[in-house]
Amino acid sequence: MTPSGAVARAALLLLGAVLGVTLAARHLAPLPDLVLVVVVSAALRAGPRVGLLSGLVGGWLLDLLPPGSAVLGTQALLYAVCGLAVGALRRPGPVSVVWVAVVIAGAAGGLEVVRALLALAQGVPVDAVSSLLRVVATATVGMVVVPFVGAIERRSERRRFA
Repeated sequence: MTPSGAVARAALLLLGAVLGVTLAARHLAPLPDLVLVVVVSAALRAGPRVGLLSGLVGGWLLDLLPPGSAVLGTQALLYAVCGLAVGALRRPGPVSVVWVAVVIAGAAGGLEVVRALLALAQGVPVDAVSSLLRVVATATVGMVVVPFVGAIERRSERRRFA
């Protein structure tokens, strides 16, 4: 991964986090997890290490942007583990859109299960239908956005700065 690729990935993570927080403030439902889409794209493209780092950075952004996390670092750990796991599913060469949708749906489903368990541990009620709709929305948006994110990352890595 080149420095320009890392900067492009960080900018995409920041864009996804800010856009997600902004749309959540507008009470848009179901809200797709845009940070997860960027993390999955990075992990599928570059492997577990980059997936782990992208998930860590994306999770920290979600922890720090309002409304934040009840326990600082929770989202960072969740997204880092998710990026690591998705990176292990990396396939060399071109990847089908169906595979991307399945991987994103699995990652989003795993995140929702852990979030539900954390909410139940804190005594907060969990809406299963809303969680399921969020997984479907994330997988749908991921099918469309992941090819564009990959193209942006490839293009930024090809550029040479003088």
